[in-house]
Amino acid sequence: MSRPRLDRRLVLLRGKRRGAFDRDQYYLERAERARVARRARVLLRRSEPVALVTPRWSHVERFLDDLAVDLLIGTPSVECRALSVAPLVGRTAYQAWSWLIEAFSAFGDLTIEEGPAALAVSRQGFRHVVAGLLARPDRGPRRCLMIHGLEHMPVDPLRDLISAFDEHVARNGPHPRFNLLLAGSIDGPHFEFAAGERLVLPDFGEEEAVLELVERLGAGDVPRLRALVAALGGVPALLDHAAGGGTSVPDADADRGELWKVLGPVATGVRDAFGIVAADDALLARMEDLAKTPELPEDPLRDGALMRAGLVRVRGSGPKTRKTSLRSPVFGDLAG
Repeated sequence: MSRPRLDRRLVLLRGKRRGAFDRDQYYLERAERARVARRARVLLRRSEPVALVTPRWSHVERFLDDLAVDLLIGTPSVECRALSVAPLVGRTAYQAWSWLIEAFSAFGDLTIEEGPAALAVSRQGFRHVVAGLLARPDRGPRRCLMIHGLEHMPVDPLRDLISAFDEHVARNGPHPRFNLLLAGSIDGPHFEFAAGERLVLPDFGEEEAVLELVERLGAGDVPRLRALVAALGGVPALLDHAAGGGTSVPDADADRGELWKVLGPVATGVRDAFGIVAADDALLARMEDLAKTPELPEDPLRDGALMRAGLVRVRGSGPKTRKTSLRSPVFGDLAG
């Protein structure tokens, strides 16, 4: 994390401790991403593992960087390291097992007593080595390895990693000193801990999104920033590209084609995702309906695929109350 970003986190945390931010209950009720961050901090300070579902374009790296600083300077202190598994794209399960063992041992300042990581070339061997590494840091600082981008990891090594951690907790009791946060755009039953919690990283709420833009573009024209948030929603990658070089506020009332140009490479990713789902008539019809109506009752058969594509979000706690909407109003341009 850069020094300016670290300084910003320190200022925010000091302000919270003095109550300067927590007095605005209106903001807190709508700070969706901040609520998930608080819940993750609570769990990790208790040394409880977390499985974090991260939709596309959610800028998980920035979220984890901020979370790591919060955990380091709070009490109890937790040393964290964010680690992307993107290098595992196209690798075999054997390579993934060895790579994970090296990451565990390097972060925990541990040596592998039974031979090099390359010896963990089977499921049982991998679990055995991981169990040995997890059992050893019984002193020293609390640590949490935050592994993200798990959609790039082969499925079997991911299952093995979660199983090895669950077995370690079952043998040695909860609250290990070496903890895990696993993050990825995976949304399946194999992506959860037996004794942990599964969280979903949301987009920014309206007030959070405005504050993100104020941080980058200044507070000189807040009404124009609010108009930009109304057009883009709270998708972190869209806001990041809209902020651009941090010198001027894009005009949300201008031609929508110009707004799409401002989004740069992320616009290409969105169009590609839409192109894939639009090949299915049922999914295209659902996108068209959502473009016309901001919120509709959940349709599990179609919304699952659209969520995996990163185009929609579903809110609500019960089957009858869950509602689906586009993650960004500009996504409706494609369906229109």
